[in-house]
Amino acid sequence: MPEATPQDFDFDAWLDDAERPAHSVTVYQKAGLIADLDRLAERIQNEDETEDVDGPSMGGGSLRAQYAKLAQQFHDSALTIRVQSLTKDEQKEIQRAHADLDAGDLGCEILAAAITEPKATAAQVKKLARVIGDAQTARIMSAYTQACSEVPEVSADFLPKRSTPDDGGE
Repeated sequence: MPEATPQDFDFDAWLDDAERPAHSVTVYQKAGLIADLDRLAERIQNEDETEDVDGPSMGGGSLRAQYAKLAQQFHDSALTIRVQSLTKDEQKEIQRAHADLDAGDLGCEILAAAITEPKATAAQVKKLARVIGDAQTARIMSAYTQACSEVPEVSADFLPKRSTPDDGGE
């Protein structure tokens, strides 16, 4: 396909397909399991390998098997929340529409408007913050702040690097 020139570029078509910046963050419903996992990890490290670590204990099953089971429960409780940016005008409109709210409830209204997956009401956002705690809520807020204030950029630092003769590769 030939590359478009500035004269024949369809700016309206480009705009029709444009998306706002968005970020996603994973939070956990069963974050309390971390305490149990910590306790099991300590027991596994402290137990003599010939004792209960690989044998029956704590209601049957090895400590490592119990750890794996709890770790899976923690993993299965994950929820990925997607937030998109809101314009300053949209934020101001929410503030005008909810001028009677205190700062915390207003923040829930704004965040509810920004959450695109799964959709949530302000009341659900408020309950979410209460039940998952400040640290996980801060991750959601940070993702929203990034979506609103940072230029979108793709980072592929986690991908394997190709080796070249210059960097010692073949």
